[in-house]
Amino acid sequence: MPEAVPKIEGHAAFYTHLKNGHVDKARIIGLENDRFVEKILVGRKYWEAPIITSRICGICPTIHNVTSTKAIENACGIVPSEQTKTLRELMLSGQMIQSHSLHLYLLVLPDYVSVGSSFELQKNHPELFKNAIILKKYADKILEVVGGRAVHPIASVPGGFKSYPRLSELKELLLLAREAEKTAEETVSLFSGFDYFKINQKVVYSALHNDETYAYYEGDIWTSEGDHFVSGDYSKYIYEELKPYTRAKFATLRGKVMYVGAMARLNNNKLPDKKTAEIAAKYNINLPLDNAFDNILAQALENYYFVTRSIKIIEDLIKNGVKNEHVKPPKSFDVGTSACEAPRGTLFHHYELDKDGDIIKCDIITPTVQNLTALEQDMKSLGSLLKDKSVAERNKITEMLIRAYDPCITCATH
Repeated sequence: MPEAVPKIEGHAAFYTHLKNGHVDKARIIGLENDRFVEKILVGRKYWEAPIITSRICGICPTIHNVTSTKAIENACGIVPSEQTKTLRELMLSGQMIQSHSLHLYLLVLPDYVSVGSSFELQKNHPELFKNAIILKKYADKILEVVGGRAVHPIASVPGGFKSYPRLSELKELLLLAREAEKTAEETVSLFSGFDYFKINQKVVYSALHNDETYAYYEGDIWTSEGDHFVSGDYSKYIYEELKPYTRAKFATLRGKVMYVGAMARLNNNKLPDKKTAEIAAKYNINLPLDNAFDNILAQALENYYFVTRSIKIIEDLIKNGVKNEHVKPPKSFDVGTSACEAPRGTLFHHYELDKDGDIIKCDIITPTVQNLTALEQDMKSLGSLLKDKSVAERNKITEMLIRAYDPCITCATH
């Protein structure tokens, strides 16, 4: 078995062949075993989908829960209340902070401060390790208060919530939020100060878009080439394929190499708000971003946005109060699809239900599946950086590129 790439979510190896200064072959090889979640769901009741799919990944369970819940509601004719939408947006803000801070500090940062792991980071740079803890603690608390627990939320269900945050819990969140906001800006400052390798991408950027807000909970899919489509039409645009050397699926946008994630969201939607724009200007982060390693900067900038966005939501909930609403029941059983923005990009869930509310078909397309084709393409662009380097140096540079993508191989082999 090939050696797994360290410091990524899940297990994957890579293979590159350097010939005359050019990489003529590049492969990313997923080493995770298939778990057949889509098949496991067949025959289950509609309400079980968000519970089971959140187990696809321990890093991004909340986004699977919310996207699955929305798709089931779409299939059941349920229209969630505005309060339900707001609470879900707060959950997804917490999910983004959880994932981005983990990736930035514990997976990426060791490469740039000359340590081999997060354990060495804690020992040699305790002040930076503390930043990760501050952000993670805040994000975990959001999900505990709103979702019922920090991993695999249980309060969020089709039709609403089974429990609601108390005023005292929301006020406690605000106390954590102020330190998190300061740390989030320090994170942008930190990661804007590193020198990154340059790999200019030739891809189609794809992300949710909403004219009224920075889209991550709902919207249509917009691409950098002008395609616009609703989530229900995903199968007409996103083509999945299997390759013989890996268990993970690969996808294209109608045959074109696509890219999803923080960089795609910023490029297609511009800067989320005035505060984030000011932070971007302060640390000289200019859009559009087109270097594969710029995803690191994009995540740092988004991390700041989602901290400030969560603060605004919490303040509004404290001001307006939280009502204990009843969970809305299904009106019918049909077909439903939803798309939300996961930390790593657009996530699709699709379900077909029979007349009794049993699932007869499930299809899930994860962000990493959509990014793997681009990753292999960018690996081929490493030739000039790998030339005249030792094998160890070549491996490190390639691993740094893979980590910049923040792949979730676990989700890609669900």
